[in-house]
Amino acid sequence: MEGKERNPDIQEEEQKEEQKPAEQMNETEEQEESAIADLLHVLGIKKKLINQKTEAEKGTDTEREETENKFPLEVTADTTFPDVGNEETMQVDTENVDFDGIEQALTESLDMIVAEESPSEKRKINWKKAGIVAAGLVIIGGLGWGVLPDLTEPRPPQPDVVGSYSGNNITIDQLNKFIAVESAKEREHMLCPTHGYDHSKCDPSEDCEAHPIDSLEGYRQIVTKLAVEQIVNNWAEKQGITNREEVKHGMEDLLNDATVEQYMADLHEENISPESIPKLEVQEYYNANQKEFEGKTLEEVEDQIRQTLSEQKDEDFMSDYIEELKKTAGLQVDFEVLKTASPTEQEVLDYYNANADQYQTEEQAEYSEIKIPKEKADTADKALRRIRGGEDFQDIAKEFSPTGKSITGTIKKETDQDTGEKAILWEMKEGEVSDLVTNYDGTVSILRLDKKQALGTKPLSEVSEQIKGTLTLQKIDEEYTSRKNDILFTVHSRRYTLGEFYTEFKELSDVYQNQLLTYDSRKKLVEQIIAKELLLEKSGDGASGNDREEHGFEELKIQYLYQIMHQEEVDANLKEPTEEEIAQYYEENKEELTTPASVELSMIWIDQGSDGEKKEQAFSKANEALTFIQDGGDFAEAAKKYSEDASASSGGEISGTFYKDHLAQSIANAVFSLKKGENSEIVDYNDGYYIFNVRKKTKENLAPLEELSEGIKSHLKEQEHDKQMEDMEQKMLDEAEFTIYDRTLKKLLKEDKSGK
Repeated sequence: MEGKERNPDIQEEEQKEEQKPAEQMNETEEQEESAIADLLHVLGIKKKLINQKTEAEKGTDTEREETENKFPLEVTADTTFPDVGNEETMQVDTENVDFDGIEQALTESLDMIVAEESPSEKRKINWKKAGIVAAGLVIIGGLGWGVLPDLTEPRPPQPDVVGSYSGNNITIDQLNKFIAVESAKEREHMLCPTHGYDHSKCDPSEDCEAHPIDSLEGYRQIVTKLAVEQIVNNWAEKQGITNREEVKHGMEDLLNDATVEQYMADLHEENISPESIPKLEVQEYYNANQKEFEGKTLEEVEDQIRQTLSEQKDEDFMSDYIEELKKTAGLQVDFEVLKTASPTEQEVLDYYNANADQYQTEEQAEYSEIKIPKEKADTADKALRRIRGGEDFQDIAKEFSPTGKSITGTIKKETDQDTGEKAILWEMKEGEVSDLVTNYDGTVSILRLDKKQALGTKPLSEVSEQIKGTLTLQKIDEEYTSRKNDILFTVHSRRYTLGEFYTEFKELSDVYQNQLLTYDSRKKLVEQIIAKELLLEKSGDGASGNDREEHGFEELKIQYLYQIMHQEEVDANLKEPTEEEIAQYYEENKEELTTPASVELSMIWIDQGSDGEKKEQAFSKANEALTFIQDGGDFAEAAKKYSEDASASSGGEISGTFYKDHLAQSIANAVFSLKKGENSEIVDYNDGYYIFNVRKKTKENLAPLEELSEGIKSHLKEQEHDKQMEDMEQKMLDEAEFTIYDRTLKKLLKEDKSGK
């Protein structure tokens, strides 16, 4: 460097380097070239040639040319590589690149630079050695930057580990067993609605290709599912949830129900399915019903007979089967222990007086409203005059309201202090219609007070049955708790107590409990429990306990625990959307909330023939039908007379509502240009002539916020619920340090595709 004193140590090292014998320099160069060749060999770009230099010297020009054609890439000072940003020039099969080998080669090359060097040598940059690593990186760049993430993927702790969580490993063997019991391979492809079973034609985005277990993403999803199930289990144990008595009982009930359901399905398959009907029974039925089959052979009607006999057996089979089980079960039942005292009239009156505040009525008003859009506010006077002239309120709503109907609602004086424009209702009488009310958004309303409720107390006669139900549940609780050890029934040596029955009773919903307030209804519930116990006992006698069934039961437990996690971690934290949030959503999504224009149609259709061979005749017939209508004839009558469509018998009426986008353009243009009651000209479409009548027509409409508020609220709650669910699941995986090892999965996928 000019103008600067050179480091003496460096000068000394350079002098020593210059003094090295020529043969040592040649040996070093050969090692370096060999290292580059090794690297290229690992990358799969250039094969390693033994004694390459010697063979090249000995070979003819033709041999050199063949070698260069076969292995054209040489790393020299003049070598250029494809532009890594140009996707068109990069066609790389990353599945066949040995990334572990690349890492090892680069590591060894780096070691060459620094290994066994003196401190002074380590300070010196050997550009030729460093070029080995640079060449490797440039070649990887040439493969495409998409390869680099593979080099930084987490390394599995063992070669057969596909995932880990909470210090636990998931192995290939565990994954394959999980796939087998899940039947994931069997159901990985749904039947494609477009291509049937030929999935080679399907796009990966199609529903039928939803995460099959023949892709890396499919494997990742099944590994995640396996891990999540165990993480949920661990969470429940850590939170002490699995030790709760109600949870233990809930899981036991869940598994018992599943066991009984499976046993009943097996019974049905063995005894009631068409295939289970004995040949003799089929023959007997055929002989007894010869007239029914009109000379057909047994072989021709055998399937029909089997189906008939299985349906006949199905009606009474299960009840008969339960009765047979009862005969051999030593069943003893004491229904008397179910009885409880009925509430007396005095008890009802005392409860009513003691809880009068529960039966207070708020001052409220129920109303109907015709809301006229801002742009048609000048028609509001006409609508009001017609109502006051005696026309029906709802008929006026059909004509003037964009939705074709009135809006109904209720306001409460105590809780809805700011009732805005509707405050006028408190000054009105029932059935009275208001003057025109201009709303804050420029729309105009006409209000009718349908019902007004004054502040007060509901009479005893109105709430008597409700009180009796409440008192009955109290008596059931008191008596069943005090007599919990009374024996309700016995099956073999198994005693079922009143306390056990009450546990089942309390787990029912409030609605169902209120349906079981009578003694007879509770007896029916006991009969169902007895049937379940008998089937459960019988199913245990021949339980197969295969892996798939056991896995199914385990999944039910996980789902049950997941529901509890869902309730405690998500549902408990959900908040109601505010009025501001609802209004903001309404303003930001008006296009999606707008109902498009629609029509209800009747039609006359006349066939032109598949190749138009009847086109002239069909047009003549269509023209005759149109002339009949234009001369004042009834459209329905014309449809019955001329139409060749199945709707002809109903006067051409087509059920349903049609939007413009639902119809072919030529038909849409024809019908949406008509008014209600008008008929189209003849429309030529798809080998047929059509004539349409518009029975009903609605314009594009955005309903007011008040009408859509509840729907928007539900949508916002669902959105928030889904977000919290995703956050909870991600938090759960993060805390468990869940990791998927793509390296192992890629090898597994490669083995799948190669058929190993």
